[in-house]
Amino acid sequence: MKRSFGRGVLAGLLAVSVALWIISPVLAEKEYSREEILEFSENCLACHDDLANSLKDSPHSLTGADAHKGATDIGCISCHDGWAAHMDDPSADNISSGPDTTATYQAMVCSRCHQTPHQTAMSTNDPHAVAGMQCSSCHQIHNNTHLNLVNTERENFCGSCHPAVVAEFNLRSAHPLVTYNIQCVDCHDSNRLESSFRAAGVDWTCQNCHSEYAGPFPYEHPVVFNHLVEGEGCTECHQPHGSANERLLKQPGNGTCMQCHGIPPGHATAHSGFVAETDCVVCHSEIHGSYNNRLFLDPNLGSKFAANCFSSGCHSTNIIGGN
Repeated sequence: MKRSFGRGVLAGLLAVSVALWIISPVLAEKEYSREEILEFSENCLACHDDLANSLKDSPHSLTGADAHKGATDIGCISCHDGWAAHMDDPSADNISSGPDTTATYQAMVCSRCHQTPHQTAMSTNDPHAVAGMQCSSCHQIHNNTHLNLVNTERENFCGSCHPAVVAEFNLRSAHPLVTYNIQCVDCHDSNRLESSFRAAGVDWTCQNCHSEYAGPFPYEHPVVFNHLVEGEGCTECHQPHGSANERLLKQPGNGTCMQCHGIPPGHATAHSGFVAETDCVVCHSEIHGSYNNRLFLDPNLGSKFAANCFSSGCHSTNIIGGN
């Protein structure tokens, strides 16, 4: 755990260093005074007053002469480079326009005001950055009053690019995304520098809502805490978006357990094979962890079936340690 945390910290520091290296030329550019922003942006509005209206009721509303002086000052020249040459020669070729610029350039411009973990991650190690996506791929500045200026009014706007994942939420067992009880960003934090290919810190993400499975337990099921088959922790057994099986399980019936375990020979022969025909979780119900049994047996196993499992004397009534 400590080694993993250390790698995460180092990766985060490296990402921040790279991001600062990328944006440093922009941060070093001339910073305009409030008076300059008001004056030169007013000149822009002589021809583009419609664009000023498109920013009303938005976090990027242009600063007016009567605005509180403690507020962040925003003007046309804050984002659109080349404005001075454009005033002398009004041409679309000599002024920058957000959606028409490169991903690197957009990240640089936005970083003049937005120096957050989200901005850093999206400019460096986030898979969206690796895929060459731009700030404008998800955000729209003009004519937009949506929360966080995302470019669609849908709460789970991620589905616009990830329709296959959205389809998983319509399976038999699924997290309630389609009813808007949860959102993509509840699990996938875009403000972290750690890996965003998956929900960062999968176990902790799940346990934010499912704390009853977090423990600590005297008898822990290692799969809950260790990397084993093809994921980590909870996702070893569960499909996090949705599954055709109950309880988001990857396999039906005993298939999930048999990813790691075989059926003990004694189970196949005892009681005329009755146990072999019973699902693992019928007896081993405390599969996340147990407070009293190393085999994760149901504390009420003795009275669960018509015949008391412990009445014959073959099985111990002392379930601590498990027989």
